[in-house]
Amino acid sequence: MKTIKQFTPIGVLSLVAIPAIAGQRPNIIYIMCDDMGYGDLSCYGQQHFLTPNIDRLASQGMLMTSAYAGSPVSAPSRACFMTGQHSGHTHVRGNKEYWKGAVQYGQNTDYAVVGQEPYDTAYVVLPEIFKAAGYRTGMFGKWAGGFEGSPSTPDKRGVDEFYGYICQFQAHLYFPNFLNRYSRAKGDTAVVRDVLEQNIQYAMFGEDYNNRCQYSADIIHQHALEWLRQQVPGQPFFGILTYTLPHAELRQPDDSLLQSFRGRLLPEREYRGDNPSRYNPTPEAHAQFAAMITRLDAQVGEIMQLLEERGLSDNTVLIFTSDNGPHEEGGADPDFFNHDGKFRGLKRSTHEGGIRIPFIIRWPGHVREGSTSDLPFAFYDLMPTFCDMAGIRRLNVERSDGMSAIQLRFNRKQKQLVCLNASNPEASNTLNPDGISIVPTLTGKGRQPMHDHLYWEFHETDMLGVRRGKWKLVVHHGIPALYDLDADPHEDNDLASQHPDIVSILIQKIYEDHTDSPLFPITLPPRP
Repeated sequence: MKTIKQFTPIGVLSLVAIPAIAGQRPNIIYIMCDDMGYGDLSCYGQQHFLTPNIDRLASQGMLMTSAYAGSPVSAPSRACFMTGQHSGHTHVRGNKEYWKGAVQYGQNTDYAVVGQEPYDTAYVVLPEIFKAAGYRTGMFGKWAGGFEGSPSTPDKRGVDEFYGYICQFQAHLYFPNFLNRYSRAKGDTAVVRDVLEQNIQYAMFGEDYNNRCQYSADIIHQHALEWLRQQVPGQPFFGILTYTLPHAELRQPDDSLLQSFRGRLLPEREYRGDNPSRYNPTPEAHAQFAAMITRLDAQVGEIMQLLEERGLSDNTVLIFTSDNGPHEEGGADPDFFNHDGKFRGLKRSTHEGGIRIPFIIRWPGHVREGSTSDLPFAFYDLMPTFCDMAGIRRLNVERSDGMSAIQLRFNRKQKQLVCLNASNPEASNTLNPDGISIVPTLTGKGRQPMHDHLYWEFHETDMLGVRRGKWKLVVHHGIPALYDLDADPHEDNDLASQHPDIVSILIQKIYEDHTDSPLFPITLPPRP
């Protein structure tokens, strides 16, 4: 095992990309919602409500049945997406948070500095790659890749336009005191706070909270739509829409959408709130949850319509997915909605329900309409996949602080990104992304290279997971359990005692993949 270093800032990055493009480069819009389970869409089997726009997106593209998050919880799952590394390599492996100082917003005391553990700046992240390749980059929703003022905020990591939450804890409030913004085009030099003046007139918790009107999910969506309206054919763009719906708290405007579910999903569930977690109470958690996903579905429909109106749809890759499995926080009721479909486990679990997610992709002219795929892949495969789509074959990363340059190359045969450090070749293995492009599966062209296995670890629940073919190893507090996913997708029957040879092989994979992290320690199973 190798020990991963703790986060240290390394200075400003100057990136130069050398793309090898055949034809027009596609735009990419990646919509990742928050805590939606595998069974929360009607195209994946949800029975309590419909998601017609997302279903239409699936009918126009490919629905993936074995897609996996990078981690069973938010910040590390997003880190796997952004860095192309699995959770045994990437620096951010948990929801480590920073809350510092105090500031007043009206009658409300809030934190002066907020955010999560920063992405290690030794690694290139997706917006930096696409910014260097000549794409316009925008991100709307959660950042969760560094606290305010840290060396890893959107303005420092290749994002041209950002609006949303730097801190995912702040996102627990749907009617918050402030949101964060950054616009390179408007001359911003750093991420700043956009104070929501109407909201701060009222309390953050309790009955007074009901008077707040500035709803973050709608505001963030409108900023994303405005950015999309500014895009034009011929100038490629990369949009990351990390929307917060349907994460707790279960609150939204009392409009016709919510009213349409009121009294329908009985027995209704009352939730009394959790002030420290910033989850306000609601007497109708079922109606709130169903309306929140329906609201999200409407927002996806508006994005699809705007792309059509702007003449951008035919050359835009549009993806919809979730950051991890379903939650039971803030009054959410996974048993009622059958969030996890046929799978066991929720958010924070490396059982299938915590990590297997909905994933739909539309790419006109490349992905066959109405198709499905059971290819197992994970978030860390998306970095090489996007580079493959955009024809990015080489990326030079030059540092202004005298550290050695890094060259990122795309291996077209193996469909992988390779990071080479000329002055320290031994460092290359720790810098390499772990993913494999899934473009051959999406397009039906060429041979699809396969992972030997997929890997997850999560320190908070002290769980690991390895999937290799039909076999799934789940390790909890160092104790392994083995499941046959073909025969037992719900992971009910532990076969470890019957197949010790397979257990030994999968435990060996853990020792190959895991690098020690002082910030996110975890219990490994005994070596075989």
